[in-house]
Amino acid sequence: MALHNIYNAGERQTAVREIVRVLAPGGRVLIVDVRHTSKYAATLRDAGLTDARCVQGVFSYLLTLITFGSVRWGYVIGSKS
Repeated sequence: MALHNIYNAGERQTAVREIVRVLAPGGRVLIVDVRHTSKYAATLRDAGLTDARCVQGVFSYLLTLITFGSVRWGYVIGSKS
């Protein structure tokens, strides 16, 4: 719930790649945030997590509509082989 506070997109990507770097083989990652979750999933896949995916529910879509797109709550999951 804090990665969106890194305002520079490159630095956010570096932080997500660091999560993958320190993740043990067989380890799992869960990132919950209010923005950029699809970008986090893409970065995790680029860093080698083949099953990384962004999950958003009905509540997330409603929140996105109500806030005119400024809040896109969701989570990203993945595991390291």
